[in-house]
Amino acid sequence: MLFDHILQEIGEFGCYQKQVYVLATIPAMMIAFETMSVIFIFFIPDHRCSIPGLHSDTYDIQGDNHSYLVSQTIPMTNGKLDQCHVYSNVSLGDVMPYDANVTGWVIAGNGSSPGNVSSRPVQRCDRWVYDWAMFDTTIATDFDIVCHRGIHRASSNMFSELGTLFGTFVIGLIADRFGRKMPFYFGGLALVGGGFGIAFTYDLISLNVCRFILGIARMAVFVNGIVIGMEIVGPSKRAWAGVLIEISWCLGGLVLVIFAYFIRNWRYLEIAVSIPSIVLLFYWWLIPESPRWLSSRGREAEAVKILERIAKSNKTKLPPIEDASQLMKGEEQISLRYAVRSKELLIRVIIVLSNMFVIVVVYYGLTLNITNLSGDVFINFSINTLLEMVAYFLCLAMLDRLGRKPVFTGGMVLSGAACALSIVPVLLGLPSWTVVVLSMVGRFAICIAFATIYVYGAELFPTVVRASAMGVGVTFARIGGIVSPFMADVGVLVGGKYQDALPLVIMGSPALVVGLLSTWLPETLHANLPDTLDDLKTSKMKRGCLCCVDKPDPAECEVKTEEVCTSQC
Repeated sequence: MLFDHILQEIGEFGCYQKQVYVLATIPAMMIAFETMSVIFIFFIPDHRCSIPGLHSDTYDIQGDNHSYLVSQTIPMTNGKLDQCHVYSNVSLGDVMPYDANVTGWVIAGNGSSPGNVSSRPVQRCDRWVYDWAMFDTTIATDFDIVCHRGIHRASSNMFSELGTLFGTFVIGLIADRFGRKMPFYFGGLALVGGGFGIAFTYDLISLNVCRFILGIARMAVFVNGIVIGMEIVGPSKRAWAGVLIEISWCLGGLVLVIFAYFIRNWRYLEIAVSIPSIVLLFYWWLIPESPRWLSSRGREAEAVKILERIAKSNKTKLPPIEDASQLMKGEEQISLRYAVRSKELLIRVIIVLSNMFVIVVVYYGLTLNITNLSGDVFINFSINTLLEMVAYFLCLAMLDRLGRKPVFTGGMVLSGAACALSIVPVLLGLPSWTVVVLSMVGRFAICIAFATIYVYGAELFPTVVRASAMGVGVTFARIGGIVSPFMADVGVLVGGKYQDALPLVIMGSPALVVGLLSTWLPETLHANLPDTLDDLKTSKMKRGCLCCVDKPDPAECEVKTEEVCTSQC
């Protein structure tokens, strides 16, 4: 008797299972704290170059003398004070004499400088003053991550994603060898240590090391938490369970924006979002090891003990298990490199992997880009998070009604189109909020595609290569995460009139292309999933239209044992 069959017998989502599931999904909120806090702690406020030689310079104009100094040392660009340049070889003595009997630096004579600098060349500056209206201090202001140093923000975010990619390989190996609890627990330790470590860093190298550690920790806690929670849930409840994990992520984002609103100092904010992770240090005694993993490692007695506890909480009885080692008996797997010799499978692999890469680039790119959009960052972030929550519920409602293909393809095409069209308001001179709205639409749609790809993608591959194909897909997705910070900040780095729209166009264009390519894929709803490569040739999955869904055969559902059938019939 297979593990899923036993869960159907003893109860798929009873009291004890809910308890473990809730405990396993709470960490998603804490991962959201650490992942999305960069929007606030790396926030770049309005700024300009500091007046050369004036160490008491401020962003706000303090009077006529100060205004005159600014006009004589800082050039104008597109009607605004240049944020990154000063006039070359200009000193305070060139533009204002000093009168100790009056107020210090004063306007000389008729108000004209003895040395007019308006026609002089400009040079990059290395000191800045910032507008403190939004935050008291951020990493960007403490480390001067602006102008020609602005690349350091994207680089720091890249180190975080490199940690996640590294964790994808290392944590997976550890979890398979030592169980789910060990990497989960030590990931929690690293999450606490890395979070507090960031709050007390005073150089970029230490900051990036801590962020790399946090990337590994996020992977260890989030993935193993999901696995522990999902592996004791029955097959018919997993769709809802999967979406509720994403809802926990969104709730974490909403709590984060409250923290950020009331804590405007980035060090205190980082400490505040790291404190909740301390609860993970007690999880060793709160959650069980995965019974599926215990069975796969020959520790059947421990697995049966957990199953008996589930049965007891559900007021059912565990059916007799003659050979507990058969709990995890599965299908034989073959190498993906041999499988892609099939033209049909090769095309599916290319399309799915391309989509997984682009989805992560667009999702995280648009998330990081929230800080670069016009308007209030707290309002923009809150609306985006609420829309993400709506997207997940909407996705759950539509997947089993409209089918996987129209939901996924629609999400990709809508996201790509919305982002690509963001250039139109800029060309037409429309208000800046129109770009913000298009960005929100694009992120809403990509959330739908994000929630769908792991269900739809897995159903497209035969059983014998499903695990390896999705594993490669996750790797492609993580590479997309490494690219996304640079996509988000390309507008800031390039500057100019198209600064707000440029990142959206760059991310939206490939999303539109791969979304249209996905129309080639077949619909999988109510279809018999292929087990072998030969099954692809006889598969009745339909392609050629966006909504080709057949009703399931009730008789077939009585005997079909695949998880997908359980959730559809």
